[in-house]
Amino acid sequence: MTDTLSRLKQALNALEPSYLDIQDDSALHAGHAGNTGGGHYTVTIVSEQFSGLALIKRHRLVYEAAKSLMNTDIHALSIRARTLDESK
Repeated sequence: MTDTLSRLKQALNALEPSYLDIQDDSALHAGHAGNTGGGHYTVTIVSEQFSGLALIKRHRLVYEAAKSLMNTDIHALSIRARTLDESK
């Protein structure tokens, strides 16, 4: 696991996920316009902290948890944020 993946996982643990999967999609986006070196990641996260929240608020929670990485290590983050009931 790369350092960025480890740090992202650690940051997202603040949301107490019952399931967390992080895919590094950086190789698929290498060299595209606007990428200044940060990686591309897809996060699938299941947390009861998302209960009753609209999708945009769920994404804001994820971005807030990962904010220390967003300006340096992460260029793009694709998020699938669900509650336990929604993941069944």
